[in-house]
Amino acid sequence: MKNCAVIFGIYSLSLVGLAHGNPPQAVVGRTIYHADDSRTESVRDPNTRELTESTYNTAGQLTVKKIFLLNEKGEPMQGNVYDGRGNLVARVQSIYDEFGRRKEDRLMNLRGEVFQQVVHEYGKDGKALPPKVVNLNSQAAPMMKPAAIDYTQPIPENSSRFAPQQIPAASQPAPTAPVSEPTGQEEKPKANFFKKLFKK
Repeated sequence: MKNCAVIFGIYSLSLVGLAHGNPPQAVVGRTIYHADDSRTESVRDPNTRELTESTYNTAGQLTVKKIFLLNEKGEPMQGNVYDGRGNLVARVQSIYDEFGRRKEDRLMNLRGEVFQQVVHEYGKDGKALPPKVVNLNSQAAPMMKPAAIDYTQPIPENSSRFAPQQIPAASQPAPTAPVSEPTGQEEKPKANFFKKLFKK
C-alpha cells in the first residue's frame, strides 16, 4: 500500500508539470533539529511554488505551521502562520531591495500590527549575513497553541514524514522482570522500613 501511495504521488506530480508544459521539478524536504530537541520539517515544492514549515516540540506536538508562496527564484513572498491546532494566527510579508535580494520579513497579527521583523543584510561581497530578529511589540504577538495529542487512539504507522514518531510511554508495553530459577533457599521477607523506624 505504501508503494501505491508513492507511485500515485509521483504520477500526480508529473501531471502537474505536464499541464503547465514544464517537466516536474523535485520536491525537497529537510528536517532541522534545534538545541531544545524540537524540530522543524520543511517541504519546498517548486511545482506549486509553496514552502511548508512545520515545527514540533519535544513531545512530537505540532506547535507552528507556516505556508509560504514562493517567487520564481524560490524565495518567499508572503505566507500564513498557523498554530498547532490549525488556527490562522499571523501573516508574513517579505520585502526585497532594488537588487532583488530579500531585505526584510514582517510578521503581522490578524489586526495588521507588525510584532516582529527579520532583517536581512549583505556583506561587501554580496553574500548574505546572518539575519537579525527584531521583536517590536510582544503584546501584539499571537498565542501559539500546540496540537492536542489523543493518547487513546493508535498512532498511525507513518504519521511523521521525516523523523521517527515518538511513542508515548503509556502505549509502550511495561517491561517484565526476568524470571529466576528456584535455588532451594527461600529469601526472608525484608522488614518494613516504617516498622523499623517506629519500633519501640
